[in-house]
Amino acid sequence: MRGLKNTLKPLPILSPEAEEKVHRASMKMLRDHGVVFEEPRALDLFRKAGVRVDDPAQRVYMPPEFVEEQIRKAPSQFTLHARQPANDVVIGGDSLVLAPVSGPPFVADREGGRRDGTVKDQRDLIRLCEVIEVLHHGCPEVAVKDLPVETRHLDILYDQIRLSAKGMIGDAWSTLRSLDHIEMMGIVFGGRERILDKPVLVGIINSNSPLRYDSNMAEGLIEYAAAGQVNIITPFIMAGATSPVTLAAAVAQQNAEALAAVVLAQMVRPGAPVMYGSFLTGLEMRTGAPAFGRAEAALGILGSAQMARRYRLPCRGGGVLTNSKIPDHQAGQEKMNMLWPLILGGVHYVLHAAGWSDGGLTASFEQIVIDAEMLEMTARFFSGVPVDDETLALDVIARVPAGGHFLGEEHTRRHFKSEFYFPQLADTEAYEAWVKKGSKDAYARATERWKKLLDSYQEPSLDPAIDEALRDFIARRKREIEATL
Repeated sequence: MRGLKNTLKPLPILSPEAEEKVHRASMKMLRDHGVVFEEPRALDLFRKAGVRVDDPAQRVYMPPEFVEEQIRKAPSQFTLHARQPANDVVIGGDSLVLAPVSGPPFVADREGGRRDGTVKDQRDLIRLCEVIEVLHHGCPEVAVKDLPVETRHLDILYDQIRLSAKGMIGDAWSTLRSLDHIEMMGIVFGGRERILDKPVLVGIINSNSPLRYDSNMAEGLIEYAAAGQVNIITPFIMAGATSPVTLAAAVAQQNAEALAAVVLAQMVRPGAPVMYGSFLTGLEMRTGAPAFGRAEAALGILGSAQMARRYRLPCRGGGVLTNSKIPDHQAGQEKMNMLWPLILGGVHYVLHAAGWSDGGLTASFEQIVIDAEMLEMTARFFSGVPVDDETLALDVIARVPAGGHFLGEEHTRRHFKSEFYFPQLADTEAYEAWVKKGSKDAYARATERWKKLLDSYQEPSLDPAIDEALRDFIARRKREIEATL
């Protein structure tokens, strides 16, 4: 199993009274204002359950007791399976699973600059993240511009399956794409029926805030739930734009939107695995852009994670995010401001944990390895401070004279590799040695690092019969899709 064990007790940012007020506000929104689902199958499910549906507006009004009954059916913990069992991950409990950046239209590296994503970039990003052990699940994805939009979802998932042995993030943005990805993963695992109770794929479901799920999102949610796959339900809340500007209202609205989709998933298939997702941030009122890495985003993560705990739902946090265009001081500051609330909030799954740049528009090769080093230090932090006779080392202290040193002690040799984290990027040499080696800053060192890691990549084996079946399926689906254009 991959993943980190979060040894910290979750931090409740809301008092018990405040948490209850947020819950009640969310229930009032669902009961009195309702949520729009632009998908006939979703509306039919609600009608059959006796829930009031305003047909012209496609708006569903959910009583609180109905919402609470349905969300209790969702599992509080489950395993996400990979094609190599050593890469399986547990979602829930004290597990923290880290996944790389996914979805930007652009890629960047220090030498090549910022550019449209291509198939080559996509494959190199997959290879790079495959060899970074602290990235436990999922493959990076860019909107590859040199493939047809209508069919590139097939090529992207195929490359991920072929080049990575970790778990997969699928495309849930319509019935067509969802079913294609579910069928492809069924081929990998021996048939769709084999993955019905064995989730192997996650899909990102975003609401059109406020209080609306468009047809593509509702379709994807239904298909993933019906197939037993994981819906990561993530309202895209920008306080001041897609929600009221106050954080209390933003958290309450996000809570209502997330719970509405959890309810739908459980109506499709009781027990369908879901994650309560949060991408809450504020709007930068001076530019109109989402403001990542700021105090309000950190508070939003903590508040969201607390509400997810209330309902015993696994939680996905927004990510290690920044608005910076390059890996500079701003990037480091904003990313650390996002990472610690994810840890302190007890979030279970972090998408965009490494590589996010430029407000999510760019996947950066250098940023991936810089972020990975930060995540590795987090793993060391979780190991804590074990206290026993061996670690207290009173016998060693007694042997070393006052004013002496411990460098030559066997105790030091025995423990220093496990006690200390040794960074691969951070510079610790004397100034003169740093100058002699070219006065390289972290950005330049990160270029060398990602290239070295990419050179170490070895493609995981894939059963030739599975590979052939995937290729046949893709070829057939491309013909069918192209025939409809």
